[in-house]
Amino acid sequence: MSRMKKFNFYSKYLMVIPMLFLVMACEDYLDVNDDPNRISEEEVEMEVLLPTSIYYLGDTYFNISYYTSQYAQQSSSVGNNGPSNQNELSLTSAWINIYLDGLTSVATIMNKATEAEAYHYRGIAGILRVMNVGIATDHWGAIPFDEALLEEENFSPSYNDQSYIYAQIPRLLDEAIEDLEREDNSIYQPGEDDLVYGGDISKWIKLAYTLKARYAIHLTKKGTIEAAQMVLEALENGMESNTDDFGLDYSTRTFNPWYAGVVLAGQTGNSNLIISEQVVQFMDGTSYPFASAELENDPRLDIIAFNESNGNPLIGGINGAGKGAANARFAEDSYYTSQTAPVEMVTFAESKFIEAEARFLLNEGDARSEGTTQEAYNAYLDGIEANLTKVGVSPAERALYLTDASIAVGAENLTLDLIMKEKYLALFLHPEVWTDMRRYDYNDEVYKDLSLPVAHNPFLEGKWVRRVRYPDSEYSRNDENVQEVTKDVSTRLWWDQ
Repeated sequence: MSRMKKFNFYSKYLMVIPMLFLVMACEDYLDVNDDPNRISEEEVEMEVLLPTSIYYLGDTYFNISYYTSQYAQQSSSVGNNGPSNQNELSLTSAWINIYLDGLTSVATIMNKATEAEAYHYRGIAGILRVMNVGIATDHWGAIPFDEALLEEENFSPSYNDQSYIYAQIPRLLDEAIEDLEREDNSIYQPGEDDLVYGGDISKWIKLAYTLKARYAIHLTKKGTIEAAQMVLEALENGMESNTDDFGLDYSTRTFNPWYAGVVLAGQTGNSNLIISEQVVQFMDGTSYPFASAELENDPRLDIIAFNESNGNPLIGGINGAGKGAANARFAEDSYYTSQTAPVEMVTFAESKFIEAEARFLLNEGDARSEGTTQEAYNAYLDGIEANLTKVGVSPAERALYLTDASIAVGAENLTLDLIMKEKYLALFLHPEVWTDMRRYDYNDEVYKDLSLPVAHNPFLEGKWVRRVRYPDSEYSRNDENVQEVTKDVSTRLWWDQ
């Protein structure tokens, strides 16, 4: 399905569905007569709810990565405050997307699908549920889960520990896979309403297995061998190529949010974010010098960055220092930030870097070791090639980059920092980058040349941010429960300990 067709299909519901769930979520706070014109949950079909669920999930990924990409030093604020300085975040918009829109619509799909024995819809909704819950716990830690959607039965839900949430994720994904693999003879089958896969159930199954690998690799501190083995087991049935990527496309009518919120702002003199020095120096030969004189830059650099100082060297923003001399703006025709660019959520390239890391660790590798198995090295190269191809690097430039001695080091010389550097670049503007960086303790042996930002938040006393703050709305509506789980933003999450 074309991007335009997807959003034409979706746009007629864009205003209706948020208002529906806003009323559903808030109706018991209000003392009003029933509105005969109000849309009820029972009247909304699954084909309306599914695109809504996918849309809000994509918006959640954008909203979170807009801010946490500054923590991970992929982007930098043109001002000298905010996340670029490691100031705390609450990510209120993402919380609202997850709990008011995402999980609510997913739960309704699952209820309707169960009643109709529409197993494929229920399986898809089950995956979307995990993606909402997973991204929530990876940023806030403890979150409402068991009591999250009880509505009038409990408007003050308790919070479940992250350890509990992570115990549920593989089970929920297994249940979704089971539903997707079942024979579904119902009259309800996903099609145009599936904004990503167009109803291709085989791709949803591969997505579920790839998510199992993602959440398993997060657990390396809880047991390296066990986590790595779970990764490899899951990836046996995971994504097989870029065509399996899970991302939401945009159109010339409905702009990609990076284009709408960052690129256009930069063009009108209201620039808010620029590309960070960390990214530029990873790609221009500063942190990792290239071996060949023919290779001046990583070929992706000219794709993602626009040099506003034509003729001068490209300079990234120094996090915490404001714009200064930086000139690395986000390109308006980039794979990531053009009008029609997708918001990528899970990719084949990511799965190959997860595999490379898992195999490297199983070979007793660590931040200081060199050498691994040929399988790990092949996965590392496959991940690079997948991303180079996806973002539009030409075959000749791909070959030049992949054969350069700084990249093609051989299995005996592969290091963890090379794997994570390439994953960092392939997952440009993706929430997983900050998760990885926390997993490896902001280690400058894993993320070369990484350092605390200029004018670092003095309240952190030299420590890095590890989690985000709960939204103010939780303290006003659910104060007793949220106070029990509130931690300083420098406190590690469960999987980070």
